[in-house]
Amino acid sequence: MPPKLQLDKAAWQWADTTDPHNVTQDHVNMAYRLNLKPCSQGTCKRNCRGNPFCLNALGEKSWFAKLDERRWHDFDPQTERRDKGSYVGLKNLGATCYVNTFLQLWFHNLPVRRALYQWRETHMPDVLSDDWTPSTICGHLQVIFALLQYSIRRYIDPSSFINHLGLDAGQQQDAQEFSKLFLSLLEDAMSAQAPHGSSNIVQEQFRGEYCYVTRCKNCGNESRTGSMFYELDLNIKGHKLLKECIEDFLKEEKLEGENQYMCESCESKQNATRAIHLQSLPPVLNIQLLRFVFDKHTGHKKKINSFVQFPEALDMSRYLRKPENTAVYDLTAVLIHRGPSAYSGHYVAHIRKGQQHPWYKFNDEDIEEMKGRNLHLGSEEEIQENSKEKKGRVAKGCHSSKNAYMLVYTRQGTLTEAPQEVCSSLEGLLPPGVQQYVLRDNDKFEDWITDLIAARENKILSGKFEQEEVKEKYLSLFYESGCDYEWLSIDWISKWLADPAKVPKVKNQQYLCQHQKLDPDVVPKLKCVRSQGAARVIEKHKPDVRLQGEGTLCWKCVRNRCRVTRMKQQMVSDEKAVNVVSKFTYDSELCYWVGRSSLRSWKKLALSTFHQDSQQVTHQVTDEGEEEDGDEQSDEAKEKPVDEAKDKPSDEGGDKPGDEAKDKPGDEQQKPSPDKEDSGEQDDDDDQKCELQFNTDLLCDHGCLNPDKSCRRLIPEEIWQRLKTYFPTCPQYRRDDAVCEKCLQLTAEEEHTKGLYRQSALTQKSVLADLFAGRNRPKLDVSMQTNVVSAAFMEEWRKFIKDNGRREPVTSITNSVLLCEHGGLLYPPTCNGHGELQDCVCLLWPSEWVMLTQHMGFDVEITAVQLEEADGSRSLVTLPEICQDCLSLRLATEESNRFIFKDCVVYVRKIAPEKKNGVGPAPVEKIMPGGLGNGENSNMERAEDPDYLQSQAKKKKLDEELTMEKMVRMEEVGSLRRKSQRHRKTRGEKEVLVSSDLTLKDLKIKIMKQFSVPPFDQNLSLDGVNLSDDSRTLQDLKVSPGAVILLQADEPSEEAYPIEEIYRGSSKPERGFQGTNLLST
Repeated sequence: MPPKLQLDKAAWQWADTTDPHNVTQDHVNMAYRLNLKPCSQGTCKRNCRGNPFCLNALGEKSWFAKLDERRWHDFDPQTERRDKGSYVGLKNLGATCYVNTFLQLWFHNLPVRRALYQWRETHMPDVLSDDWTPSTICGHLQVIFALLQYSIRRYIDPSSFINHLGLDAGQQQDAQEFSKLFLSLLEDAMSAQAPHGSSNIVQEQFRGEYCYVTRCKNCGNESRTGSMFYELDLNIKGHKLLKECIEDFLKEEKLEGENQYMCESCESKQNATRAIHLQSLPPVLNIQLLRFVFDKHTGHKKKINSFVQFPEALDMSRYLRKPENTAVYDLTAVLIHRGPSAYSGHYVAHIRKGQQHPWYKFNDEDIEEMKGRNLHLGSEEEIQENSKEKKGRVAKGCHSSKNAYMLVYTRQGTLTEAPQEVCSSLEGLLPPGVQQYVLRDNDKFEDWITDLIAARENKILSGKFEQEEVKEKYLSLFYESGCDYEWLSIDWISKWLADPAKVPKVKNQQYLCQHQKLDPDVVPKLKCVRSQGAARVIEKHKPDVRLQGEGTLCWKCVRNRCRVTRMKQQMVSDEKAVNVVSKFTYDSELCYWVGRSSLRSWKKLALSTFHQDSQQVTHQVTDEGEEEDGDEQSDEAKEKPVDEAKDKPSDEGGDKPGDEAKDKPGDEQQKPSPDKEDSGEQDDDDDQKCELQFNTDLLCDHGCLNPDKSCRRLIPEEIWQRLKTYFPTCPQYRRDDAVCEKCLQLTAEEEHTKGLYRQSALTQKSVLADLFAGRNRPKLDVSMQTNVVSAAFMEEWRKFIKDNGRREPVTSITNSVLLCEHGGLLYPPTCNGHGELQDCVCLLWPSEWVMLTQHMGFDVEITAVQLEEADGSRSLVTLPEICQDCLSLRLATEESNRFIFKDCVVYVRKIAPEKKNGVGPAPVEKIMPGGLGNGENSNMERAEDPDYLQSQAKKKKLDEELTMEKMVRMEEVGSLRRKSQRHRKTRGEKEVLVSSDLTLKDLKIKIMKQFSVPPFDQNLSLDGVNLSDDSRTLQDLKVSPGAVILLQADEPSEEAYPIEEIYRGSSKPERGFQGTNLLST
C-alpha cells in the first residue's frame, strides 16, 4: 500500500482538472478513499492510515496470539507455602517487629520450647471450636511455638498473642524492657504448674547470680549482698569492645566523701570500695547493650550509635575466678535495631543452632539463610556519610556493630537446638487440642490455596472465551465488496481492542461537517467497516450518530474542496504577477491604492472570504430547497438522522448531480463574479466575519481614504482587477481620489497643538534649568525659606520637559495631596537618618515657585523654614502648619504595614561559628532596616566577600584617579541621585519566600531545606536581636520584606540522627508498657 501522503494526494488529484459542477459519484468515492482495495487480515505489519479498509495493526495482535496467562499469575499462592527445611516467619502487624525477634529467639531455645509444650491450660477441651483462642500467656506462646514448628505457612499471624498482651501494634516500644517484663511474666505463669517440672525453666536457662561486695578500707571487713539476674546490662558509652563493657560493669567503685560506707565493724562511716562479683552464670547468657539511654531533660530515650566489637567465643572464666576455658560461651544470637532513634527503625534477629550450623536472619515474614558459616550483619552497619563514628579494625573471630542491642551466648556443651528427629518427637508433648489447632490451620491454608487456584483457572477460561469473542467480532468488521458499510474512528477501535470492558461511548458527532455529514478531511482518522459487524461491536456503547452508507458522504464539501483547489491554481499565477509588481513603484493616474497589509495577506484573505461565501451559499440553497418542498416534507423528515439519509438522498437540497441547478447560481465560475459588487448579495455584517477585510486597512476612522500614505501603495490597474475578482466588494480608490477631509483637519490641529507644547517645554526648561537637572537644590537651613511640592508633581513635570512637548503639559501644581483632612501638613519636609528628604516631597527656591506658577495654576502654596531658638535648637515652621495628630497616626500606620506582607523575599545569611560571641549569634555587621545593601552597612557586608574584594582590587586604580572637581560635582547633585534600593546578595546568603503570618518554626523548616541545618541547631538574629519563641509570627518579630536574617548553626550533635527526635512531636514523658498486661498483677 502506498504511503499515507501519497494516498491523500491521489484522493484529490482529480480536482485539478475537474470543474466543480461536473463532480460525479466516482469523484466523491475517491475523495472518501472508497476506491481503494481493502487490506486482508494480517497482511500489513503497520496500519495503512490512508486506506479506510485497512484494519491491521490496531491492537488486535494480542487477541490472535496465545493467551498470556501471566496476568492471572501476578500472585502465586504457592509462594505463601513454607519451603522444605526452612523456618516459619512472623507477620509484622505495624510496629511489632521487636516482639517477633524475641519470639524467634525463645522458639530456638529447645528447653524453653519443650517446657511450653508440656504446659497444660486449665479446662482446655480435647475438641476445639472454630473460634477457640488460648486464655493465658503460656497458652498463646504454646500455640505460636507449635505453629512455628509444624505450620505449612511461610509466616503466621501473631495478632491473638499481641492483643492478649494489650500491646499497641502501631507503636514501637523498648525491646529491652519488653524482654525483661515478658520473661518475668512467663516465669510467674509457668510456676503455677510445678508437677510438670517446668516451673523453673526460665530460671534454669537464663538466671545467674552475682553479689555486691563492699570492703572497708579501715578494717578490711567485707559485706556481701547477693542478687539474681536474667540479663547483664552493660554500658557501651565510651567503650569499643565487649570486654571493656564487662570490665566496666565489674569495676571497683570508691565510696568516699559524702558517699562513705557505714561500716558495722568500725561503727562509723569509712572510705570503702564496692564491686560486683559474678557467682554463677546461666546456660544462656543474655547481654543487653544499653544503646537506649534515658534523657532526664526531655523525658525520652535516645539511641547511642557507636560501634562495639564482640567475639564469637566469649570466655567468662576469669570473671568467675575459675581456670581458663572452664566457662566458654558461643555466640548464638544477635538482635539488631536498624534506625536513627529509639522511636523509629526496625528490629531483626540473627540466630544460629550452634557453632557448626549456618546463621539465619529473621526479618518478620522473611527468613534468610546466611552464606557459609559467618555472621553477616548486612547493610544496616554501613557508615553514614555525616557520621564521625569509625568502625575500626575488627579482630579475627569478632564482629562489630553499631546497631546490636542484645547478644545471646550459649555455654559450650549446652543443647539449645536438637536435631530434626528430636524436634519431631516434641510433637507428642503438645496438648491434643493444640495439635488439632495446628492441623486445622494447615487445612484452612490448603483450602485457601485451592480456592485461589480454582478462581485463577476460572479467570483463564473466561479470558479465553473473551478472546474468541473479540476475534470473531474483529473479523466481522472487514469490508467485503457489495455489503453495507459504516464508519468508525481508529481511536475507538484501538481502545476497544485494548480493553473491551472499558471502551467509552462511540462519539461520531465530532467527525461531521457543517452540513451534518461526514467531513472528507477526517477520513484518515476513520475506518470503513462492514455495517453488520459494526452493529455487533457497538451494540453496548450507544453511538451518538451512526455514519452508514452513501448518505453520509457530503457532496457539498467535495465540491467546495474542488473549488478551493481550482482557485489555488489560479492564485499561483496571480501571486507571481503580484510579486513582480511589489518590486516596483508606480505613479500613474490609472493606478489603484491598496493597503500594504492587505497586499501582504491577500491569499489568506481570499481563502477566508471563499469559505465564508461558501457557507452563505450553502445556507441559502438549503433554505430554498426547504421552501420548495415545504408542503411535501414534515418537520420530522427535515431532522432525520444521518444514517437514514441514504434512503432519500435527493432531499438534502442539491447533494447529488440531479440537484446541481440549485447550486449553479453561486457556482457559475470558479472565482466570485465582479458583478456581485452591485448585486447587493453581500450582507452588511461581512466586515465582522474576518479580523481584516481586504483593503480596509487604508481606511481611516471615518471610513474614508486615510491621508497617511505609509499604510498604502499604488498598483497597476491589471493587478487590481485580478485582486478584485477575489474581493468584489472591497473599498476601491484611484490615485487621484480625495482623502478624508476630517483627518486632514485633525492632523493640522494636532501639529499646531504639539508646536505650542514644544515651545512651552523649551521655555520652562530654559528658565528652570537647575530644577530640571537637579542642580543647586535648596536645603532646610536656618532662616532660609523654601517652597514644598509633591514628588509626584516633579516627576510628571520632568517627563513633560524631557519629552520635548510630545505629551500634554502639567497644568496645575496639586499640593493638596500633602495635606490631611484638617488642612494641616501631613508630609513635612523632614530629613531621614541619612540626611535625605522624604520620598514624597521636593524643595524649591521661592524664585522657582514664582516661575512655575506663571506657567500653571496651583491649589495650595506650602512653605517651610527652619528657625534657630535661643538655646541653639532648631524648629521647623511650615505654612500650613503640621498636623501632629494626623502625622503621628500616619507614621504609626506605615510602621505597622511594613510588617504585613505576603509571599515576599527575606535574605538568610549563614555566618561561621567563630563569629559567635557569648550566647546567641553576635551581630557581626549592622543590617539596615528593610535589608538594603548600601552605604556603610553594605561596605561592611561586602568586606568579607572574596568576590567583592577581587572586583574592588581591579577598580582601585580607577578610583584613585577621581579628582576633587568630580567629587564636588557629585556632592552637588547628591540630593537628587538616590542610592540604589536593590539588595546586593553576599556569599553564604540565600532568598527565602515568606509571609508575615508565617511562624518562626515554619521559617526554620524553610531554612533547613535551604541550608540543611536542623531547626534545633539554628540560631537566628535580626538587627542584633535573637529571634526566639517558635510560635510567634514574623509580624510579631518585626521581620519586614527584604530583611537580612543571620543564621548561626550549632555544632552537630554527637548522636547520629538527632533530627528524628524533633519530628517525633511528643512533649510528654513516655509511658512505656503502662496499660498493658505485661504490668498487670
